[in-house]
Amino acid sequence: MKIARFEWRSGVQWGIVEGETIYALDGDLYGKFSQGKKLCQLPDVRLLAPCEPRNGVACGRNYMDHIKEMGWPVPEEPNLFFKPVNTVIGPEDNIVHPAISTDLRYEAELCFVMKKKARNLSEEEAMDYILGYTCGNDVSAIDWFIKSEGLDLIRTKGCDTAGPLGPWLVTDIDPHNVAIKGRVNGETRQDSHTSLMIFSVPTLLRHITAFMTLYPGDVVWTGTPKGGASPIKVGDVIEVDIEGIGVLRNELVAPK
Repeated sequence: MKIARFEWRSGVQWGIVEGETIYALDGDLYGKFSQGKKLCQLPDVRLLAPCEPRNGVACGRNYMDHIKEMGWPVPEEPNLFFKPVNTVIGPEDNIVHPAISTDLRYEAELCFVMKKKARNLSEEEAMDYILGYTCGNDVSAIDWFIKSEGLDLIRTKGCDTAGPLGPWLVTDIDPHNVAIKGRVNGETRQDSHTSLMIFSVPTLLRHITAFMTLYPGDVVWTGTPKGGASPIKVGDVIEVDIEGIGVLRNELVAPK
């Protein structure tokens, strides 16, 4: 099932996507819901980020091919950081190049959105707390990462518009068995597979909820594979393409 958040007829709502048609979502998004009447077609709406998070938590260094590419040691536990909510934008929204950075990079990632309040989860129960999966682009000001020797993740990862998500949530994929690609202006720069994740989705949830509460709508970023942290410049169109979900597309524009 594909679940979309969208702007239509001057309002924002959630719906269920089948082909090019959007149907009403009847019920509680974070509880029980069903497919309702036909509303409109995809070209009639503006798709928004498929979440309304309080928190965004991300895992770095989580793909074995990326670890080998960079020559890093394999981490013994998830390397976590916050991806703040001011970064969140939707599909086709513009990423605004932060004026503070001269070296901006993109990172294709699989993300998931929570459907229930979660604290101290076990790995066995973790998957029941997920609403769905989406594409994410962890845009990063790498110059601030280098200047701070990896300590200033707020400026590296937290600039406005630096967290595109979309185009919708998919509820029925295996997050550990899908292809993930990143493209810039049509050129494939990342071509990998989520089976190469070091820490699985349940493992990430167990670690995160051991120290903080996640709420319905919160987003977890699962890391980027080989070829991540690829440079981008103003005018570039960046695409994150994940098997079974779709394509998240955004253009990088200059700050006003």
